[in-house]
Amino acid sequence: MKKEGEGEDREGALAAAGFAVVLVLVGLPVWWYTTTVYRATLPYATIEQLSHQLRHHTVGLDVVGQVRASFKDDLETKLESMQSVKFLLTHRLPTREEQTLLKSTHQSLSDLDLNLSNKIHVANGNLAVVVMEEGNNNNIMDNSSVIVGRQRIIFVTPNADLGVLASVVRGMVMDVLASKRAHVARPLHQLPGQHKQEAMRQVPTEPGYDVTLTLMVPEPHRTKVNWDAKAAVDEYLGPVVRQLESVAVVSVRSQVLYMTGLSVTPEWSPHHQHYALPHHQLPLTINAIEAKLGSFVWTRPSLHFVVYVPRENQMPLVIHSPDGTPLTTNSFLVPRWGGVMIHNVPPVDNTNTTTTAAMSPRYLTLDSHWVMSTVITHLHHLLPIPTLKETPEVKLLAPTSPYQLTEWQVDALARARVSAYLANIRTTLQSLCELVGEISNMVISDEVGGWVWGAVEEWGECGHAAREGRLQEATLYCTRSFTQADAAFFHPSMLALLYFPDNQKYAIYVPLFLPVSIPVLLSLKMVFSLFKKGLKSKVKED
Repeated sequence: MKKEGEGEDREGALAAAGFAVVLVLVGLPVWWYTTTVYRATLPYATIEQLSHQLRHHTVGLDVVGQVRASFKDDLETKLESMQSVKFLLTHRLPTREEQTLLKSTHQSLSDLDLNLSNKIHVANGNLAVVVMEEGNNNNIMDNSSVIVGRQRIIFVTPNADLGVLASVVRGMVMDVLASKRAHVARPLHQLPGQHKQEAMRQVPTEPGYDVTLTLMVPEPHRTKVNWDAKAAVDEYLGPVVRQLESVAVVSVRSQVLYMTGLSVTPEWSPHHQHYALPHHQLPLTINAIEAKLGSFVWTRPSLHFVVYVPRENQMPLVIHSPDGTPLTTNSFLVPRWGGVMIHNVPPVDNTNTTTTAAMSPRYLTLDSHWVMSTVITHLHHLLPIPTLKETPEVKLLAPTSPYQLTEWQVDALARARVSAYLANIRTTLQSLCELVGEISNMVISDEVGGWVWGAVEEWGECGHAAREGRLQEATLYCTRSFTQADAAFFHPSMLALLYFPDNQKYAIYVPLFLPVSIPVLLSLKMVFSLFKKGLKSKVKED
């Protein structure tokens, strides 16, 4: 009986030992393999290096004409104050063909600007300063020392004030806010004072935008509106959209909303003889119609431009400024959203009309010129598109179409967007690295890793292209880098709420392993006790 008991104990010990061996050699590796978090390698060092790289744009400035010996050096000194842009100045004399054009007296300044642009071939992102010789085309300069052309040429007189010329060049190269952003290397909303107010008005820098033109008619039974939106877009907005294709993709659509009005309470102004929409009620107009405009159907940022035809009992409706004066534009800009325009129906003389005629619907043909001009003006402020102010010394050559942009405006917008992209890419990738570092068990898939590596590579190329003055390539690289960095950061697997913090893992693993580990430990204790007992029996037999 004793031998049988010892045999059973030995079998139990062997079974316990086998269970422990299987648990240790098979169970633990399988558990470790199945719970290991896959993390693709990320270029942390490269991201840190690029975050501290010198960021500036290089702009080539070619001075063409006979100038004094110190002209180039003095102008270069005046331009050194712009730290976000480095100017590469060159000087040469005009060629024979260019000299012939400059001496010609049978052409306007517009023709000279066009013909010289075809001869000089100023590269994208660069500028040329053409010095008009004394005695040649003095009447063309129209008593101005600096004239800005439509392309990328600036016409100046030999004795022009270099301080004024430097100010014009800086304004043509980059918007003031964009220059500030490129220099301080931080988002615009972190800037102080007026810069912050201007920054909060601009739309976020994105590869594309969806522009929606909305006609709101709250009383369609009383007002019949006629508006060919497609023709208006093709004539006014189409040229601007095509010019912006190299900078951002802009898609335009239109819609008409009936039985929808603004939730405002205008006040009758006896002094002005119209209904006044006070300035403090303007924010209320957006809240009421936001859900009906269809912003949620777009994945890209949306810009809304609303044309509102007031109700009959609120007409004429005029927007008032904070000081109580009527706005001549009868429209207002909504920061980062779009704009609202109020289009009243022209008054009708009711003295000689019958009751039936008075009750009949009113017919209104929208003024497309006014509507689209206002839309383009709002668009200039939202993007923003840089502009220059005319002074007695500085004149601007009007574009061939009042709704088109000049080439230097497109270049300046592209340069500003590159600076914004660089700041956004830096912030996004640094935030991604911090998130991955804080959550050690966050999965980094090969897809996310590929996006991050691609964003970093394009980021570096964008910086090189900007510093070398290759504006088109810098825009392309930055757009790609921003898209990939954004896709990696907002990937569903990178959501922090999907992962447990490290201090909560114990609450998960203790209830799982404790019931399993206690029997194993007790079995191992029995194995060791039997092993010691066997050793003692062998010692006694010896």
